[in-house]
Amino acid sequence: MKKNIAIIAGGDSGEYEISINSAALVKRHLNDEKYDSFVIVIRGDEWYCEAENVGRLKINKHDFSLTVDGKAIYFDAVFNAIHGTPGENGLIQGYFDLVDIPYTSCDLTTSALTFNKNFCNRVVASYGVQIASSILLFKQDSYSVEDVLQGLKLPFFVKPNAGGSSLGMSLVKKEEELESAIELAFTEDDEVLIEEYIPGREISCGIFNFKGKMIAFPITEIITKKEFFDYEAKYTPGAADEITPADISEEIDIECKATSVDLYHRLNCKGVVRFDYIFNEDGLWFLEVNTVPGLSEASIVPQQAQKFGLSLADLFGMMVENMLE
Repeated sequence: MKKNIAIIAGGDSGEYEISINSAALVKRHLNDEKYDSFVIVIRGDEWYCEAENVGRLKINKHDFSLTVDGKAIYFDAVFNAIHGTPGENGLIQGYFDLVDIPYTSCDLTTSALTFNKNFCNRVVASYGVQIASSILLFKQDSYSVEDVLQGLKLPFFVKPNAGGSSLGMSLVKKEEELESAIELAFTEDDEVLIEEYIPGREISCGIFNFKGKMIAFPITEIITKKEFFDYEAKYTPGAADEITPADISEEIDIECKATSVDLYHRLNCKGVVRFDYIFNEDGLWFLEVNTVPGLSEASIVPQQAQKFGLSLADLFGMMVENMLE
């Protein structure tokens, strides 16, 4: 008997369209002989499924069921393809815990912790991994540009403390650029993280715990043609080169994968997770962890999985199998 799989997409952040694309790719590659899959769009109070020849059908939020032609459909598992809120910050995970439906992503606690860049950095640093020096600003509090400049050395990144796809992020090289960069970041979040710029090469490592077996995908090096790997560079064809496997030394390859596996366990991650770093002559520097990494055809993890020898159908099927077991 086929299992019913809900692929949740959308969300309430600037990553809405990216999430919709990820969900469409997942549905296209899930084995329809094993699963009946439904893309469920979640945006604010609107939770619905676009059913073929029927139109928009609302989700019953009491049990996350769907009614089609008078028949209730209950889901065996949820494939989480929502980037940003509420899919990556723990909110939707708490809901599915309450209605007792398994899901592909990390649990509520891990999702909430890792989505908050400042909290995540502090925890990661406690495990001996290098992070950039930083200052956290709160929207409701007054702040001084002078204090920031005294506490950190230019250049630095100004970014929303909770957010993804580099939305609202700026690279500040001059003192006079700081105020506008902070204002831009505050349009995306009520907390702004300012981090010192770490020179070096950017690499990314996807990790997947499949039935207790840890899989470290081939590492990707990101070479942007812009000042940094911003939203445009991530999603505009030709704006960045993503080289998989990365042309790096065996030493860096081993350190990156070992660090990622260690952090995966220590942060209690689940499913497919992507860790991003900078490395230079001083070693490996942690940037962030993505607990719901992009799954569109342009995204890094699908590229890594295919280089590893997994088709997208294999990858998505394994993610679903993990839940159902």
